[in-house]
Amino acid sequence: MPEAFCFEEFTALVPISGLRPENQRDLFKQSQPRPQRSGDFLFRAGDANTESLYLISGEIALEDEDGKVLKRITAHSEAAKHRLAHQIPRSVSARCLGPASVIGIDNSLLDVLLTWDQTGSFEVQELSAGTAATDTDDWMTRLLQLPAFQMIPPGNLQTLFMRLESIEFPASHPVVQQGDVGDYFYVIDRGHCLVTRESPTHPKPIRLAELGPGMSFGEEALIADTVRNATVTMMSAGTLLRLSKDDFRSLLHQSMTRQISKADADEMVASSDAELIDVRLPSEYQLQHIAGARNLPLYLLRMKLAGLPQNKPYVVYCDSGRRSSVAAFIMTQKGFDVRVLDSQELNRR
Repeated sequence: MPEAFCFEEFTALVPISGLRPENQRDLFKQSQPRPQRSGDFLFRAGDANTESLYLISGEIALEDEDGKVLKRITAHSEAAKHRLAHQIPRSVSARCLGPASVIGIDNSLLDVLLTWDQTGSFEVQELSAGTAATDTDDWMTRLLQLPAFQMIPPGNLQTLFMRLESIEFPASHPVVQQGDVGDYFYVIDRGHCLVTRESPTHPKPIRLAELGPGMSFGEEALIADTVRNATVTMMSAGTLLRLSKDDFRSLLHQSMTRQISKADADEMVASSDAELIDVRLPSEYQLQHIAGARNLPLYLLRMKLAGLPQNKPYVVYCDSGRRSSVAAFIMTQKGFDVRVLDSQELNRR
């Protein structure tokens, strides 16, 4: 029988420790210990890496392709709090040195939850920062003044304007609902919206921000391919411009998310004083990171942008490309020159 594994031990695992309590509880319910026999391989070098594995009892050896033991990991040790040899694909093999048990969590699910949680907990003043245009300004002029839209190729921009759909909303109407699947990116043409978020620890929705004409919302769920992390409700009757998920990705997001190789990133750092930013959790960063990279977790990014100089380029990265893509979009909207480091190349290293 596998060793009992309590919730407190589960929440100490990295990066699960960075999730909201409700998401930790949901994952814990789905994470049943898997018994392993002595000599069993959890995975072999070269295998695809589709789930995060944690050792919860026993001892395993990490071996190279020739069977040479590189490292031993024992349950309940500091090393066991981290995902086992979390490279894509696996760079080593993991063999049980006796009876053991592990739990596995789907990589995509964990990454979506991390992205969702880290983009849904910003302070009010940060979410509403920026100067909104006046209600009388022309909506197309307002869009062209946003740094995000200035990066779009002319051909894409013309198509984007043709694809934007103008929708009238009455006062008090919910535009997007927390927990729903992301389907549209929105820009406010006329009127004002209220951003709120529900939390199990608060009896009433938390008021996060007020958004006015020229401001946008809804991009994070589309980039991260996850559910909405907040509810947006019309404070007054107004008009919103919306772009479908597919059009947003092909016409706007891809134009803004400039992906580069590790070699190109190194050259940028050496030649133009570019700065590398690791947007993962501090616990992930401390375990392993690129030399010289600064840790600025996604959940803190909006609050820290004001302290970043805009006169130099940035390269952001994470372990999947999901959180770094969200970070790049947020930074580009604020006028930063930013690239995304190719996560597949990074994981092969």
